[in-house]
Amino acid sequence: MATPMVEDSSFEDDQLASMTTEDITRKSRLLDNEIRILKEEVQRTNLDLDSYKEKIKENQEKIKLNKQLPYLVGNIVEILK
Repeated sequence: MATPMVEDSSFEDDQLASMTTEDITRKSRLLDNEIRILKEEVQRTNLDLDSYKEKIKENQEKIKLNKQLPYLVGNIVEILK
């Protein structure tokens, strides 16, 4: 029994053999456009990821400061008493 991958490959080979040069060129352009669109999507997703990482970093710094601030205020209040 042939594996599905081999069957798919032979089906695609048969399909490709029955296509005209114009059909192959058109299919190639469609694939190129899809690749371009997917690359743009990956780039946009990476930019979003970088943005989220920066926000996380900023929020972690804010959390650190907020943890320190009450102690500083408490120390100042004790000094002023």
